[in-house]
Amino acid sequence: MSFGEHLHELRGRVFKALIVPLPLSIGLFFVAPYIRDILVAPLFAALRANGQTVQIQALSPAEVFTTDMKLSVIAALALSAPWLLFQLWKFIEPGLHIHERRYVYFLSPLSSVLTFCGIALFYWILLPFTLLFMVSYGSARPRTFDAPPPPVVSTDPAAAPAPLAFPIVDTDPVAPQPGEAWISSTDQVLRIAIPVRTISTNAVLDLATDVSSFITQPTTSLTPQLQVLEIPLAALGGVSQVYRLSEYISFTLLLLAGSVVAFQMPVVILLLGWVGIVNPTMLRKKRRWAVFIMAIIAAIVTPPDVTSMLLLLGPLWALYEFGIVLLLVVPASKVSQGRVFSVRGTARPSAQTTQTDQPRAGWRPEEPDDWHGQDSNDDDPSTRGGSS
Repeated sequence: MSFGEHLHELRGRVFKALIVPLPLSIGLFFVAPYIRDILVAPLFAALRANGQTVQIQALSPAEVFTTDMKLSVIAALALSAPWLLFQLWKFIEPGLHIHERRYVYFLSPLSSVLTFCGIALFYWILLPFTLLFMVSYGSARPRTFDAPPPPVVSTDPAAAPAPLAFPIVDTDPVAPQPGEAWISSTDQVLRIAIPVRTISTNAVLDLATDVSSFITQPTTSLTPQLQVLEIPLAALGGVSQVYRLSEYISFTLLLLAGSVVAFQMPVVILLLGWVGIVNPTMLRKKRRWAVFIMAIIAAIVTPPDVTSMLLLLGPLWALYEFGIVLLLVVPASKVSQGRVFSVRGTARPSAQTTQTDQPRAGWRPEEPDDWHGQDSNDDDPSTRGGSS
């Protein structure tokens, strides 16, 4: 194919690749609040475990909107990644031999499984433990006092009135009364139920309210409505652990990207081993240096604390050993000949050998190399041993 034909094919593939993520990001924008709640849930759990205010702040009017837009775009790219990789594969596939395509067929499922493992480790282990450490590090121990005995109720009118006290509950009342106040021990907040007040607005807001009422068609109710306001409570003399929404989401996505990239180590080891740069013996001898380098990478990728670094270093070490095992079990020659899942081991059936390895008329043997192996001839008749 000429350069113009390649350029035309590239433009077509790029156009097809963008068909899926663009409308998908628009659709995911409406579910972005749920994605945001999923990412914020570990932070709320860490704040609640350390007795801090279960709250996150948005310091600009458009912060929540822009955060949801970012989440919708990233989620669309993540969900459409198989489609994007498929379009990239269809562009480069004609230029590959049959045995070269088998490497991609093996590495693609392996990389996908490792990616899902990295996401699971991030959300269920790495992120919660990291947040627990960082929140507890900045939290002060609350001052405690001995609880006095319950006050004695006196019927004497001249007696001093009982001090003001709010009930401490684990769950909010189902039907609070107007003016009723209580302290939530779970969320560390003071909540007060007050009647809903109708605020006089300008003409624009009145029009928007009328349009919203027309669309939603609310039912008319004569029952007075209540709303619950809350005041965050913090430990006396401690550091207030209140985080900004956009900064927390960026921190979470950065940690997620580092975890996913780190879990691709077996794929990198396989590629380096297949091209002859590394081998299992050398990887075993250099294990100490490899662990030292992985510790540096874990310290750079994760937040500046020892806990999160160790939580990432452990899986990295396990993935390093897993890469060595893969090099022993899945050598390049076995993949190029399509015998990765063969139950016959290294022995090849004679019929298959006759069909795939028999020289064709006019065929000239190529120089053997470590990448393709001596028996990795192209068995595609249309290409006649060359790239299409």
